[in-house]
Order: sequence, then C-alpha cells, then structure tokens
Amino acid sequence: MKSWWWVVVCCVGWLSPAWSAITVRDDAGRTVSLERPATRVVTLAPHATELVASLAPNLLVAVDRYSNYPPAVRKLPQVGDYVTINLEALIALKPDLVVLWEGDAAAAAMQRLDRLAIPVFVSRPASAEGIATNLERLGRLLGRADQARALATKLRKQMRALRQQYAAKPPIRVFLQLGNNPMFTVSRKAFLGQALADCGATTPYQDEAAISPQASLEVVLQFAPRLILVDGPQDAVDAWQRFPQLPAVAHQAVQRFGDDRFVRPGPRFVEGMAELCRRVDSARARKIP
Repeated sequence: MKSWWWVVVCCVGWLSPAWSAITVRDDAGRTVSLERPATRVVTLAPHATELVASLAPNLLVAVDRYSNYPPAVRKLPQVGDYVTINLEALIALKPDLVVLWEGDAAAAAMQRLDRLAIPVFVSRPASAEGIATNLERLGRLLGRADQARALATKLRKQMRALRQQYAAKPPIRVFLQLGNNPMFTVSRKAFLGQALADCGATTPYQDEAAISPQASLEVVLQFAPRLILVDGPQDAVDAWQRFPQLPAVAHQAVQRFGDDRFVRPGPRFVEGMAELCRRVDSARARKIP
C-alpha cells in the first residue's frame, strides 16, 4: 500500500508545473496575479517600457507612441498614448500583462481589460526607491526576479552614493519649470522633486500636496531662484530674460533640460539625477547672492 501511494505522489510531482502563481501589488494598491510569468507584455508609458526592457526586452509586443528607449522598441507596434489607447489593437496582440501609468485613458482601458481578465500593473514610481521596487515587482511578474533584484540593488547603491555626495552641500534656490502657459512645477512628492531635494536644492513648491502644482510667476519672482531649469522649448527659456533682476537670469543660470532621463522614473533616472545634481552644484559654485 505504501509503495502504491508513493507512485501516486511521484506522478503528481512529475505532472505539476515548475511555476506557481505570482502575486504582487502595483502602485495603485491593486493585487496583480499571474498563473505563470508573463510572455507577452504591452507597456503604455515610456518609463514602463524602459523598466520592462531593462529586464526582458524580448517580451515586449507593443508600446505607447512616446516610447523610444531602448532604440529597438521603436520598431514595435504603438497602441496609444496618455490621451487615447487603441484597445482593439492592444487586445488583438493577446498580452498576458499590460503595464501603464494612471490617467483618464488608462482608467477607461483598465475597466475593459479587467472584464477580459487581462492583468494590468499600474506603475507610477514617486521616488528612486519606487523605481527599485517597481523593478523587483515587475521582475517577479516577468520571471526575472533575480535579475530585477540585482538591478534594484545597484540602483539603490548609486542613489545612496549621490545623496551622500551632496548631503552636506549648502542649500540653493532652484525652480524647475514644466510646460509653459500654464506653467507647472514639482513638489517633493514627485520623484523629480525628491531628486532636487537630494541634490541640495530648495524649491518654491516643495511642500505642496499636489505632485505637479501649477506655478505662479509672482511666487517664482519672489522666490528669486539661483537656477532655473526648463522642460520646454527654447522660447520658454528665453522668456526669463524679461526678468534680469532674478539671480538665475543675471548669472546666466537659466537652462533647458529636455533629456528623457530627467523625467522618466525608469532605470536611467540615476544617470539623470547625477546630471541634475551636477547642474545644481555648478550653480552653487558660482556663489550667486
């Protein structure tokens, strides 16, 4: 009798799959469960594309229209952007995981994808640590847990070194401009705002509740930044020349920053933060009053 049960147990073991169900929580607090690691992934935000591509680029079957890194993703089908998502095209690709950033278009897409039982992971890293934990959770969903853990550890180490490098630096007033008319900026609740703080910058809206508050020209003029960083066209940079009384204008410290590394919370953000800190430190070294 014992030998008969041993045969049954062994057969069950041989027939059982080598994988088990995978469950993680996304950045919206939702539970995301897969029966097996994903093999067909659609990303609907550039940073999400970079996160997945850093672990398993071969699993990507479609991206959003703004994804451009790594270069190979430009050859993939594009199924949407922040405003509109082509759900029919997306569903036709039969993805087993969709990674997106929240927004009106994404919210509508999630409802339909949920009805079709297509798993969705909401990715919205708010800090360098958030980038690392996104990598780790996505790594589990993609069957690349060890690789993701190693990359997350490396990023944490690099970010910690940057923070330590600038921790003792004297603070400097910085204004970061997003867009123009209306003009927005970031608080410390945004990954970019926290990065500025880690570089030793103080900003006029750093304690705001909103992640990306609308900025008032009057507030910025009163704040008198020593460095102005503009994510926008050259016209937006040149517009500050109307205010020669600003220390940043008087000392030619109004700069454009349009590099994707600055504004995407993905694996390359540590490179962007290093450049951000370098710019802040360069303005600091000028000893502008």
